[in-house]
Amino acid sequence: MRLDYYIPSLKLQHRLTAHAIVAEVIAPTLEILPAMLPNLHIRLAGASSYAFGGPVMPAPRVTLLGPTSAAYGMHLAPGTEIVTTGLLPQGWLTFVGAPAAQFSDRIIDATSIWGDCKIDQLCDRLMCAASDTARVAVLESFLLQETRDLSDVTLARTATIDQWLERSAALSLDLLRAELGVSNRQAGRLTLDLYGVSPKTLAMKYRALRAAAIMTAHGEAGLERALEPFADQSHLIRDFRRFVGWTPTAFARDRRNIAYATLEGRSRAGAVRPLSLLS
Repeated sequence: MRLDYYIPSLKLQHRLTAHAIVAEVIAPTLEILPAMLPNLHIRLAGASSYAFGGPVMPAPRVTLLGPTSAAYGMHLAPGTEIVTTGLLPQGWLTFVGAPAAQFSDRIIDATSIWGDCKIDQLCDRLMCAASDTARVAVLESFLLQETRDLSDVTLARTATIDQWLERSAALSLDLLRAELGVSNRQAGRLTLDLYGVSPKTLAMKYRALRAAAIMTAHGEAGLERALEPFADQSHLIRDFRRFVGWTPTAFARDRRNIAYATLEGRSRAGAVRPLSLLS
């Protein structure tokens, strides 16, 4: 299977994490993806389905995946081709506009957001594009036409939580509440609306994803550093398995897994911002 990543243009970098092209699927494939922010998957050929700890759900041609609170499965049939992009909270609010928690660990038919006509036109243009970079340009053109303005308050709160996720070494919940200037209950509502999970789960998720990024860069040699934010090794293993889908050792040793390929591919494509790399 081929998995190639592309960094969004400057106009969309505050709304999107990274674009990806999935192609050359030779055999039936089950991939375990790490817990992530929302994603848009546009299937141009083949068949795909997803499992979020329960039954396997066939995917519509254009699928919005809500934010995920654990690693999840993606089934791909031979010949499947998918164009994907990840949505930062600003992107989710811009393109969907609903509280993220309503769609956590769910798939949504994108025609319910944009309608059949727009989706048909988008897929036709993507099918006619001559290269991966041309497909990325088509997708970005579509998304730029669908943008909506967000309030200054929403932008400020999103930026505050994003910075906490990217810069807080300990991911302290007390620090998050202080920087937002809100109560525990209000902080919980904000992260549910913007990221689809509670502040505690959000912190757990990004500790595990940070550990995965360290082990992507350093292999098993990075285990000691990856362990630092965790109470002990069993704590790391438990959270890593939940949010990344592997044990840390297996993740570092089997570099063919898609969780590793996602982090390594985004880094190779030039992702610098932590949320774009991890999410």
